[in-house]
Formats: sequence, structure tokens, C-alpha cells
Amino acid sequence: MPHMTHNYLLGLVALVVSFIVCFYVPLTYAWVKIREQQRNQNKS
Repeated sequence: MPHMTHNYLLGLVALVVSFIVCFYVPLTYAWVKIREQQRNQNKS
């Protein structure tokens, strides 16, 4: 039984990690792009 629980826990961790990656990577990318646009507007 502990083996099954371990597999469940591992699957849950993998799900959480993949969710964080799929959610935060585009969010961080969009944030960087917005910051760049703001910097370019401030320059001109």
C-alpha cells in the first residue's frame, strides 16, 4: 500500500509542478514583455 500512496503523491507533485510551469512561464514572459514596452515608452 505505501507504494501506491507514493505513486499517488508523485503524480500529484508532477501535476502541481506542470501546472506551475504552464501557468508561471507565460505569466513571467508576459510580465517581461510589458516591462520592456514600458521602458521603451519611457525612453521615447
